[in-house]
Amino acid sequence: MFFKSNRLIERQEGIDELNELVRDKNNTLIIHYSCKSFVTNHGNTPRITSISIRNLKTAQTKSFSIHLQAQFNKLTLQSLNNDDYDNLERELLNEYFRFLERHKTHRWAHWNMRDTNYGFEAINNRYRILGGTPIEIDDDRKYDLPRIIGKIYSYRYEKNRPKGRLLNLADRNNITTLEAITGKEEADAFENYKYLELHRSTLRKVDIIETIIYKIINRKLKVNSSNKEIYGLSISGFYEIIKNNWILFIVWSVIIFIIGAAFEPIIQKLFGTNN
Repeated sequence: MFFKSNRLIERQEGIDELNELVRDKNNTLIIHYSCKSFVTNHGNTPRITSISIRNLKTAQTKSFSIHLQAQFNKLTLQSLNNDDYDNLERELLNEYFRFLERHKTHRWAHWNMRDTNYGFEAINNRYRILGGTPIEIDDDRKYDLPRIIGKIYSYRYEKNRPKGRLLNLADRNNITTLEAITGKEEADAFENYKYLELHRSTLRKVDIIETIIYKIINRKLKVNSSNKEIYGLSISGFYEIIKNNWILFIVWSVIIFIIGAAFEPIIQKLFGTNN
């Protein structure tokens, strides 16, 4: 990097991470899932309701959901008791982890799936609770897209309200959000047995994430950040760029010397001591 500052270094890190994702698209998977609200779940690990995984190259999508498992078992969702839900959830997670075991060396692009409230570890913990043994994905194979976007465009790339950053960013870029619902709406859908809505929302969100990735690659993503924020264009930012490049530092020093030499007679005349 000829021009170097903390902001530009961070931006390049984000670009490098994105390039890793798209270098071998056939080995990159996009994952998103829905779950029961962890806000109203009384401290318990939220039940997983739907998981969707899409191959970045082929767009082929694999889905696992309570909705599908109930159909496979010829059960009516409205008549299920808690044990039935546990069994269906365990079956969908069995299928998910069988898929994961075959693809654990792939790269996994996700949206904020990074902790025990919502993330890979939350899914793992839910499977443990149901008696399963999860397969672990190495952390260096997980790519958190919001963090990558934040590095490239600064973390002011999108607002959280009213729909959350993912859907707001989709709206800004005219990406269809048809059937995609917010986290709160997903929690309400679970309580109202609308599992098909949850399933469709999860599918739509992996589609949105894929479209966002391609817009970044093609430099067509519209963001809330200004160029000043994206590139660190401030007085302190310019000074940092000059300080971190010896060629620019020498040029800057010469310019300052020339300016100083040119203005020295004027300054002496204005402020010098009369004899």
